[in-house]
Amino acid sequence: MSRVHIGQMLKAQGLIDDFQLRRALEHQRRWGGRIGQAFLGLRVVREEHLLATLGKQLGVPVVHIGRWMVAPAVLQRLPEKLVRRRRVLPLDVISVHRADRLIVAFPAPDDLLVVDEVAFAAGMGIEPALAGSEDLDQAIAHQFGDHRFDPLELPAPPTEPMRLVDGRRLES
Repeated sequence: MSRVHIGQMLKAQGLIDDFQLRRALEHQRRWGGRIGQAFLGLRVVREEHLLATLGKQLGVPVVHIGRWMVAPAVLQRLPEKLVRRRRVLPLDVISVHRADRLIVAFPAPDDLLVVDEVAFAAGMGIEPALAGSEDLDQAIAHQFGDHRFDPLELPAPPTEPMRLVDGRRLES
């Protein structure tokens, strides 16, 4: 059974027209990437509408993480390096049929290689959720701290005068 294309779903909802769909397809052919990114790049559809439609297409829930804090025990289920490299974020642990499963936010929950890698690293089943790329990037930075923006730590001022190579001391 083939699934309905996202462009057709957006068109059926009245969110885009034929011209916008053709423009997005041409953009995708020319620049590559996913069609959803083409819609967003051309500002044809708002991200929340695209995410809701993608969630329906893929059969996964859509999450908006924002500044919500994830429990440390949940964050520890995946290595930070994997979270940053694959742009995924563990959100919660739930029990399904007496087995724990990890709810994980993905920018592309249909990428089965990434889902499998995350499941292997977690050592448990995964319940994928769809999150917007920018929301996910900000949430990862918020949860783990964004090391790119840590303030520069300067060394403490010296307690003794500087010495030149020849042993002379410079007095200030």
